[in-house]
Amino acid sequence: MRGIDKQATMGAWVGETTLKGKVGAMKNWRFADGANYMFSEAEVRAARKG
Repeated sequence: MRGIDKQATMGAWVGETTLKGKVGAMKNWRFADGANYMFSEAEVRAARKG
């Protein structure tokens, strides 16, 4: 949780769905850190001024 705007920085597993037999699975997966996709603190401050 980021203090300036109380936004969660929780990430997510991203990949392609596939079947392993009759069971769903993921392939080519990676973890995408949520902090990498947020507005910077400077952008948040600038948006609040206007």
